[in-house]
Amino acid sequence: MFEQYLSLTHYDIFFFLKAIGMTLWITLVSITIGTLIGIVMGLIRCSKNRIVAAIPLIYIEPLRNSPLVTQLFLTYYGLPVVANIVLDAEAAAIITLSLNTGAFFSVLVHSAVKAIPKLQWEAGFALGHNRYSNFRNIIAPQVLRLLIPSAITLYINQLQVSSFVSLISLIDLTKAGHILTLRTMRPFLIYGIVFVLYFAISYPLSKLAQRLEKKVAFNF
Repeated sequence: MFEQYLSLTHYDIFFFLKAIGMTLWITLVSITIGTLIGIVMGLIRCSKNRIVAAIPLIYIEPLRNSPLVTQLFLTYYGLPVVANIVLDAEAAAIITLSLNTGAFFSVLVHSAVKAIPKLQWEAGFALGHNRYSNFRNIIAPQVLRLLIPSAITLYINQLQVSSFVSLISLIDLTKAGHILTLRTMRPFLIYGIVFVLYFAISYPLSKLAQRLEKKVAFNF
């Protein structure tokens, strides 16, 4: 009954599920790579050498202060023109989202490290730790507690903006909604389903971020 009302075939439902898988795949891969990039860039930003600390800004600031869609178009359409590098839509999406995630995550890492009081460093040195051991055993666990809630919020945002990959013909959840809307001519129902699916993924993560944020605030 419901399937007939939506004019959806079993193939359409499978098509929708495959598109959900593509959205989750693109998001998970890009936030994983982006997190690694962000950790490296964020720690470099914490360097006491001002010149070294400023180097990541060459990468971070342009990506933080420009629309993701323009970054995506530059990667997918621009690279073949200026560098003769041709990427398929999936590769272009992962590269763009990874670099974008890395830029924002590096700011979170830098802010979290700088939020740790200097007394914590001094206490570690007083206990006989060298700089590396001090950071690994005393500073890093505190940074992680501060970082996790903000990181989850960033990941939710990256899941949502991943919908832009539909503009380069990658069949993600948003693109599937567009295709099925054209076939069924029921935009409200189809995009309602897309809305619910995004919400079903994002809302539990947002509640988790809120709980972790309260826990971190309580512990500090």
